[in-house]
Amino acid sequence: MKIATKLQMLMTVAAAVPVIVIIFMDQAVAAGAGAAALVGLIGPFMAARWLVTKDLGDIRALCKLVKEGKYRVHTALPNEASDNGEENEFISVLRDMNWMAREIKLREGQLNDAIDELNTAQQELIEQKEALEEANKRLNEMAMTDPLTGLSNRRHFFDHLEQEICRANRIDRPISLFILDIDYFKQVNDTYGHQAGDVVLKAIAYILRSRLRRSDMAARIGGEEFAVLLSDTDLTQTIEIAEQIRNNIKEYLFQTCDGKSINITCSIGAFSGDRPDYTKAELLYKYADKALYDAKNSGRDQVAYYDCAKLGQENAELLEQLGQRGVTH
Repeated sequence: MKIATKLQMLMTVAAAVPVIVIIFMDQAVAAGAGAAALVGLIGPFMAARWLVTKDLGDIRALCKLVKEGKYRVHTALPNEASDNGEENEFISVLRDMNWMAREIKLREGQLNDAIDELNTAQQELIEQKEALEEANKRLNEMAMTDPLTGLSNRRHFFDHLEQEICRANRIDRPISLFILDIDYFKQVNDTYGHQAGDVVLKAIAYILRSRLRRSDMAARIGGEEFAVLLSDTDLTQTIEIAEQIRNNIKEYLFQTCDGKSINITCSIGAFSGDRPDYTKAELLYKYADKALYDAKNSGRDQVAYYDCAKLGQENAELLEQLGQRGVTH
């Protein structure tokens, strides 16, 4: 029954009560007055219970469940209908609220599915990004590394040398390097084969890595020629390190693939300086290369160094040899 219909019936009853009281006033004044008082006292309570009924409590309970996120629990609907077929309005409200709760549940499920898909896509993107970063790292390492020995290659060495020159000029520290060349390496290849030559190159790379500090750099410049860049090292220390490496190589027993032993010597040219005007990496490399040339011409298997006192006329000659473009690396 509609609430408006209930209100109309209540108003009709309320209007009829005084008439009834007047009709029976003469016969039962006390009874009429008592009835009127009774209606006045309990009428509002009965009207409230009749109009609102317990359905309002169900609505409030459902609202509380929705607020608490428990809208998956639906309120049971009573099978209540009036004689004239009109449904209780509160039951209609409950029905609508149940429908809304089901819609919320449906939308929540769709939202969770979408979140799961986004999380999956995000994880795939993260994995792809990590794979790309790893591939880029490997490519960078390949671009900077000699594939046979695992040392830095020529280009990486000269790039690092330029950075060290800038650093040495900024903090006024010496910069030192030396070039190592295997003596009579062609005879090793001709006598034992190129595989034996590769074994020798790898072994020398191992010796350099094991004898140098982590702040130093060793590189294979090409063929049987290696270069070493030393950080914050003066000429005396540079020659000492170079001599240690030369002796290590001389005493090392190189083994070929077929078990034969090879003895190898090397020549080293070193340079160290603390002048603040070093601007060309190729020029410093030329200083060490001239010292290497002196070591070979003096009988090999020794360390020679470039005398910085010669940096007058010879420096001008080297700059002229380098020209505008310098050494290609």
